[in-house]
Formats: sequence, structure tokens, C-alpha cells
Amino acid sequence: MATWANCQIVKGFGKMVGPDLSEIGSKLSREAMFTSILAPSAGISHNYENMIALTEDGRVVNGVLVSETDDKLVLRTAEAIDLELDQDEIVDVKKSEKSIMPENLHHTTDQQGLVDVVEYLMGLKKKS
Repeated sequence: MATWANCQIVKGFGKMVGPDLSEIGSKLSREAMFTSILAPSAGISHNYENMIALTEDGRVVNGVLVSETDDKLVLRTAEAIDLELDQDEIVDVKKSEKSIMPENLHHTTDQQGLVDVVEYLMGLKKKS
């Protein structure tokens, strides 16, 4: 599950695509963590919705909304690359029902590895 470092931050390490997981153990139950890993589109965190932009030249760009002005739209891809699009080149933008987190991420480990990751995440708590 080291793949998560490509798009999640834990204690200052990783890339900021999805929410910071540094205190996730204080926020989610064990069951909710398993659900978010096994079915990431079941509950997408606010401000981390995957946006889909279609450009005039036929490109489809997916990413989390970083910023939007009258002139520019900036989406952060799953690879943590910020893509800046001119608003006048965008044909359509919509919110995806699918999370930017891959649906099959749990396939990168065995069952015990998944349990170990959830136990690790449960230990990431807010310091009192």
C-alpha cells in the first residue's frame, strides 16, 4: 500500500491529492476505513471530488479542483500534477461520481496487508 504515498500525506510525507491522513484515526471508525479503501467512491470527502473537464481539442482531464477563476481552471491529477486549463478552451466540466482514488487499490496487497494498513491508520490520532 506504499502506493498511497503517491496521493496522500501522512505526517508531512507523500503528495497532496487526497485528504491528509495524519489524524484519520481520530475521524473514522475501523469499518469506515475498510469501506473507504474497498469502495472509495462510496463516500468522497468534501473538496476532494474528482472533476472531469472536456476541452475543445477533445482532451479529457480528470482531477481534484485546486482553483477556478473566470480565466483558469486548475485540476490536480492522481499523480499530483497541477494542470492549468484556460476557461475558453473548456467545453464542459462536471463532478465525477467516481473517486480519484483507484477502485482496486486493495488488490496491491493481501488480506493481512489490508488489515495492517487499517490498523496503522487507526493509530494516526490527533495529539491531545
